[in-house]
Order: sequence, then C-alpha cells, then structure tokens
Amino acid sequence: ELIVTIAVLVIASWILVPYATMGDASSGQSASRLAVSQMLTAQMDAITEQGYRRIYFYPNGSGWCVEIVEQGNLAAPFDANTANFAELKTESQGQDGYAIMDFTTDRRFRAISIDNVSFDGGNESIVFDPAGGIVASDGSPSTGGSFTLHSGDHSWDIALAPVTGKISVQSNGGAP
Repeated sequence: ELIVTIAVLVIASWILVPYATMGDASSGQSASRLAVSQMLTAQMDAITEQGYRRIYFYPNGSGWCVEIVEQGNLAAPFDANTANFAELKTESQGQDGYAIMDFTTDRRFRAISIDNVSFDGGNESIVFDPAGGIVASDGSPSTGGSFTLHSGDHSWDIALAPVTGKISVQSNGGAP
C-alpha cells in the first residue's frame, strides 16, 4: 500500500507541478491582454470622440494610463496632477473609473513590470489620433514602437506598427 501511495503522489506531482508554476505565465498573459485591450479601447475612443488619446507608460515600469489630450498639447509632458484621464470602458477595477493601470496597487499584477518602452525613437507614450492612427508628439505620423511586459521568467513584446497602430504581441517564453 505504501508503494502504491508513493507512486500515486509521484505521478500527481509530475502532472501538477508544471501547472502550479504557471502562475507567472497566466498573470503575464492577463496583463498583456489587458494592455492590448486598453490600447484598442483608447484607439476606438479617439475615433468615436474625434479626439486624441495618449497612452503614457510610467518610467518605473509599474503600468500605464490613458489620457485625453488636445491637439495643441501633444508635445506637453505628462503630468499626473493635471492629466485628463480617460474613463475606463473595458473593466470595472480601474482607479476610480479611470483608465489607469498601476501594477503596485492591483494584487492581480504585483509581479508584472514593463520596460524597453520606446515609441518614435524614445518616447514613453503613444498617441492615437481621431482617425485611429498613431501620431508622434509633433502631430506627424508615428514611426511606431514597442514595450516589453515581464512576469517572472516570462515576457511579451507588444508592438504598434507605424502610422496604423496595428498591435502585435510576441511571447518570449520562459520557464515551462
């Protein structure tokens, strides 16, 4: 009986341990999907409201926010104290109903970080215009860019194509 019990435990651990270690992967996939969802929402909001939406990525890698900006203020630096944050239209767990994602305050994503943010040659934000395309801070067509989202040993490169803002996600793998 002892040998059968040990055999069952070995088989169960062989099957279950890989799934138990996938928490970082699941959390990262969720955060990647949320980032893409909020970017698409900002893009559609810019079209429907015929305005500009800037997605600003925090320099410390803790998340992003979506800001409503006027055409004349595209080059103005982000200021959290004066920002006109867009309403959160995709989920109810934002910051007081605004499109703000701060991984440090959301227990679902505390192990998530963002780095390598580079749009239009080094900006930490991207702007969607009223036609749904992306523009640089001077209003010219954007050259696109990307950022990397990390969760444990896993990472995802999320890129926006020049001009159109078409989003692509590339998983860089990690531990099984």
